[in-house]
Amino acid sequence: MLLIIFNFPPIPLLADSGAGDGRYLASRGWAVDVVTRDFAFLEQADPERLKRLDTGIRVFSVPHSELLVYAAPAAQVWPTLRRILPRRKSMRADALSQSDVFAPQGARAIVRAYWAKMEFWRDRLWARDAADLAASVMGNTPYLAIVTSGPPHMAHEAGRLASKKSGIPHVVDMRDPWSLVQRLREEVASPLWVRTARAYEERVVRHASLITMNTQAARDAMRAAYPPEAYKFEVIRNGSDDEPLPRPARDGCFRIRFAGWIYMDRDPRRVFRAIRRATKELGLTPEQFKIELVGHANRYANTPTAQIAEEEGIVDFVSVKGQLPRHQALEFLAGATMLLSLPQDSDYAVPAKIYEYVRFHAWVLVLTKPTSATAEVLRYSDADLVDPSDDDAIARVLIKRYKQFAAG
Repeated sequence: MLLIIFNFPPIPLLADSGAGDGRYLASRGWAVDVVTRDFAFLEQADPERLKRLDTGIRVFSVPHSELLVYAAPAAQVWPTLRRILPRRKSMRADALSQSDVFAPQGARAIVRAYWAKMEFWRDRLWARDAADLAASVMGNTPYLAIVTSGPPHMAHEAGRLASKKSGIPHVVDMRDPWSLVQRLREEVASPLWVRTARAYEERVVRHASLITMNTQAARDAMRAAYPPEAYKFEVIRNGSDDEPLPRPARDGCFRIRFAGWIYMDRDPRRVFRAIRRATKELGLTPEQFKIELVGHANRYANTPTAQIAEEEGIVDFVSVKGQLPRHQALEFLAGATMLLSLPQDSDYAVPAKIYEYVRFHAWVLVLTKPTSATAEVLRYSDADLVDPSDDDAIARVLIKRYKQFAAG
């Protein structure tokens, strides 16, 4: 099998989506070749993740050629745009809903359209290079399938090109929606992005032999969007490896922990506000109660997380650190009293970290709408599912769990 995926070890992600696919297949007798990004330009790498791959997995990285078609135009055009357009005010959100994307946007629409164009320009180049590399890797090898996994979803375009050239069936592991994504990063939140995504998606859907989504809601939405190809869409949920977990380190402090990205709609303000209310009502100090965030968690919507914590009056209760190698991230999560999933107002997707969180001996606080795919998955568990707009409910959960923790 040939797997085309942009994010693969040694990239230091907690959720092992692509690596898990490879290990699962290799452990059942498949030989797996992987075409992925160029590791030479990683800011951080986690070589330990490579050691976890089974024998029978070969990894090939696409040479990095972004500079000429992305960085150079950006360096030339962007300063001109900045002189012409007014500077935006500080953002309060990191993403826009699709309805907001198609609403009038003023001068900012030009900037968003520009960055949307640049993103697809860059990703299309990677897709073509990945398809070329895949053709070189394949040679005369008798592959049974080309599997692509996103996001980023242009990996699917690479798979389509490689499949079309070789005649090998293309299986699309879309995981999260592409053109139907319910929120877009603010800097690319343009109708141009949505229309371009739809154009690529339509080609991929028509050509693919099978398309898997990770929730029933996402599958149903894609079947409705593509009636002639509805039979191609199936559900395969996310999961996590049943690997040994580190022994938890406890020190008497109630520790809420989060590992991952704070972006899009994952605004930490609500939980910070609830922490202020809970610690005030219970009379707690930072030695008794702490919220700790690791990963890409140092800012939200161009505002430092520490500044948000200060604005909400809990800066002494908040600790923010950078990315960790996977084994350290697991140790970090194992030491939590409560694991936090920040808001994600996508009805179609479940954060991959949920499947990691539920393995630990900790309470799980999930800020999600009751109609979401996340709520559906966890409905019959003992996770605390709270509407992210309900400050009182979040505070009540924190107070209840702290009292239980204090009582042993």
